[in-house]
Amino acid sequence: MARITISEISVLIVKMTFNFRFFMASSCKKIPPLGWVANKLFFEGDNMIVLPRDSTVLERKDIKEILLDAEIPVSKDTVLPSQILKEIIIKSNHHVIMNSCLCRISNDCKDYSHELGCIFLGPGAKKISPKLGKTVTPEEAINHVEKCQKAGLVHIIGRNKLDSVWLNTGPKEELLTICNCCPCCCLWKMAPDLPEKMGRSIGPMIGVELKFQTDNCTGCGKCTRDVCFVDAIFLENGKVKIDTEKCRICGRCVEICPNDSLMILMAPDAIEKSVNSVKTLVNLETQ
Repeated sequence: MARITISEISVLIVKMTFNFRFFMASSCKKIPPLGWVANKLFFEGDNMIVLPRDSTVLERKDIKEILLDAEIPVSKDTVLPSQILKEIIIKSNHHVIMNSCLCRISNDCKDYSHELGCIFLGPGAKKISPKLGKTVTPEEAINHVEKCQKAGLVHIIGRNKLDSVWLNTGPKEELLTICNCCPCCCLWKMAPDLPEKMGRSIGPMIGVELKFQTDNCTGCGKCTRDVCFVDAIFLENGKVKIDTEKCRICGRCVEICPNDSLMILMAPDAIEKSVNSVKTLVNLETQ
C-alpha cells in the first residue's frame, strides 16, 4: 500500500479547515496567546508583496495633470509589475509549478481555473512532492505567469512560512512563493481579521500609489462588488471610499472602474527596488 506523505496529509488538513480561516484569524486577534502561537508556527518572518495587475499601470507620457500632484515620482515609461516575477524566476535555480491551486479547490471556486497553481522557487522547491507539482524551466514558469495574468489573477510574491510548513520544504528562508490569486478564494482575504503584525506581513509593492480622481466617480459601485480581496473599497454617501490601511494596491478596482476614477502610479525605481527586496528573502541561487 502506498504511503501517505506529510504533504498529502497537510493538503487534507488545509482543505478541511480553509473555510474556517476567517474565524481562526479573528480568534488570533481576540486571544493574544493564540495569536502568538499561530505567528510562531505559521507567519513569523513572512514578507509577501502584492503586485498590481499589469493592465492597471498606465503610461505616464500624456497624464500631466496627474503627475503634478502625485505623491511619488512617477515613471515616464510603462514598466509592468510582472517584470519583477520574470527577473526573479530567471535568477532562481529551482522552479516548481503546482498542479492546482489549493485555495480555489478548497473554496470550490466557480469563477477561476483550479489548474493555475502557485509557483515555488528556491532550494526548498526541490523538496516539494512530485504528486503536488512539477519541476519546470524558467521559460515555462514565465509562460505560467503570463497565463495567470490573462486569466485575471493577481500575483503575490514573497516568503510565506505557512507554505514551507504544509509543503514540508524545510526552513522558510529556502522557499519563495508566487501566488496567483483570485478575489474570491485568496488565503489572504483573512488579512484584515488577523492581528495587525501578522496582517501587515502582506503589503503593497514598493513604489506604487493608488490614485483616486473623486470628480470622475459616479458612485456606480462596480468596484465594491466582490472585487477587492481585503474589502478596502466601499460606498459612502454615494461616493467611493478607500480604506488605505487595508488596501494592498492589487489594481482590481482600477480594472473594473468604467469612469477612470482609479489609477495606479509607479515610481521609476519601483521594479528595481522590489526585485532587490525579494532577493533578500530567499537565496534563490543555492543548488
